[in-house]
Amino acid sequence: MTRYLTIAAALVAFGSTALAGGPPPVYVVVDKVTVEPSAESPERIKIEGCFVRLEKAGDRHEYGKPVEGYVYLSIKPGEEKECRAEWTKWQKAAGTGKAVAVGSCGDGGAFLTVKIRKPGETADKPDAVYVPERLERWGGLYADGDLARQAPVTDLLAFARARPKPMERR
Repeated sequence: MTRYLTIAAALVAFGSTALAGGPPPVYVVVDKVTVEPSAESPERIKIEGCFVRLEKAGDRHEYGKPVEGYVYLSIKPGEEKECRAEWTKWQKAAGTGKAVAVGSCGDGGAFLTVKIRKPGETADKPDAVYVPERLERWGGLYADGDLARQAPVTDLLAFARARPKPMERR
């Protein structure tokens, strides 16, 4: 009996600490990813889709409203290999309709502060440097399991599904 109680206590402790450090501060439903100047040697990435970001951390994490747009980021000097590896993951997420979890414990890299440009808005240069190692901190690329039931994720997914499709905007 004590063995079962010990296992149950360990599961409760592990389950409660999984969110203790704070949830991902950014979630993204990726529509399209463009790398520049070429797929063979990318130096910049444009991630288009819907975004929701943490606005206030604390006892209750408060997220902003989901927005549609894109972020435009440059490669981090000295971490080109790491950036490009993650950019491949962003490309795989494009069009899946799933929410990508970015960061943990309030650390979302550039995604937490970079300007989210409106669809159709032009950018002459990237708005920030891509900071790698912010993906898959929760065990996978997507906001699955308990994360999928959290309000910022459900709100983001509902927003992404409800918006007009690109062809309908014309």
